[in-house]
Amino acid sequence: LRVGLSRIIFLLLPQWLVSRAFYARKITVDGEQAYPEGGGYFPRNVVRNQKYSVYSFLPMALFHEFKFFFNLYFLVVALSQLIPVLQIGFMVTYIGPLVFVVSVSLLKEAYDDYKRYLRDREANSQMYRRLTPEGDMVSIPACDIAVGHLIVIKTNQRVPADVLLVRTTDEEGASFIRTDQLDGETDWKLRRSVGVTQGLPSDTDIFRLRPTVFAEKPKRDIYDFVGTIEYSTSTLDDLVGREYGQPDAPDVLTDPLSLDNILWGETVVASGTCIGLVLYSGCDTRAVLNTNVPRGKTGQLDHEMNNMAKLLFALLVLLSVVMTALKGFEGQWPIYFFR
Repeated sequence: LRVGLSRIIFLLLPQWLVSRAFYARKITVDGEQAYPEGGGYFPRNVVRNQKYSVYSFLPMALFHEFKFFFNLYFLVVALSQLIPVLQIGFMVTYIGPLVFVVSVSLLKEAYDDYKRYLRDREANSQMYRRLTPEGDMVSIPACDIAVGHLIVIKTNQRVPADVLLVRTTDEEGASFIRTDQLDGETDWKLRRSVGVTQGLPSDTDIFRLRPTVFAEKPKRDIYDFVGTIEYSTSTLDDLVGREYGQPDAPDVLTDPLSLDNILWGETVVASGTCIGLVLYSGCDTRAVLNTNVPRGKTGQLDHEMNNMAKLLFALLVLLSVVMTALKGFEGQWPIYFFR
């Protein structure tokens, strides 16, 4: 129940507002979804670039509008007309223009966020093939991909999550990727599959080998990765038909993993067809961790108008002080000063 409520909260709130713990992970390649050893859950592989949720749109958008002195000043003036002794005109002449300007701004924000939602939905519904222990290829949308799945990624297809490259169609285990969406570099990067899994006779032999992958906690650095892959030497001998030739050879071998074996999410496979083991999903991916907190966009004209409004307000206060002083600070002079 606690995990279910946590996932509901995560989906309702903007992704950048949700704080959560990061876990190192131990993933056994058995075709099933993996879970953190210390409890909790790995996030869903959902792309979410919206600034607002259904519940946060109105308060956050209004805050963005009235954080500027220009709008806040006219809001205070409009609210002051609700006090009978301060009324100096018709309410509609004060509230009408303010409501119109704010409504147009809110509609524009809603439209822009809706377009983000459409782009997110397109990315989340993109179909991939998941390799099962039975050797079947099951179609699965990107949002249902989970840590521990083996995903087939074709040429010119977006990498849906951070994955460990376990096999490619290249005999040498090489594959090129495009990373311009991640780091802005247009040159192709060379990646190599894990040697022990690349040398297996078939794709399904990965499940028979049943290796265990250890990966570090998620972090922002896209140029570094620390991990290992652990596997049984006897099982490997049965699969590839060779012996290590050492009577005292360890039953379990551990090979290091590096950045050369990793395909980060939001990159694109440029050559060959790859099979990747999902290590990080959703907001644990490097692409999301390097995404800055979204901020409202304001143009230079808006800032100039805001500064001009502050200057005019200062002049208005100065003029009110002079006029009140000429009349004399007596009787109900605060009301006269405010009006």
